[in-house]
Amino acid sequence: MLTQERLLEIVRQLPEVRLEIVVLTWQLTGEDGQLDENKIAYHYSEIEKAAAQAEAYARDTREMVRCLNQLLR
Repeated sequence: MLTQERLLEIVRQLPEVRLEIVVLTWQLTGEDGQLDENKIAYHYSEIEKAAAQAEAYARDTREMVRCLNQLLR
C-alpha cells in the first residue's frame, strides 16, 4: 500500500505547470483592463492552443486525483 509519505514524495516531484492561458489573458488585456477584441482576434490560434493545454491539464489533474483516491482506500 502507498504510504502518505511516499505519496507526498511523488507529488513533490511533479513539475510545475505554467498555463499559457493565464499569461495570454494578461497579454490580451487592453489599457482599460478589459479584454481587447482586436487582440483576441489576432491571437485566436494561440488562444485555442492555450485553452487545449488548460483542458488537458484539468483532465490529467482529475485523473491523478481519482487514482490517488483509489490508492488511499
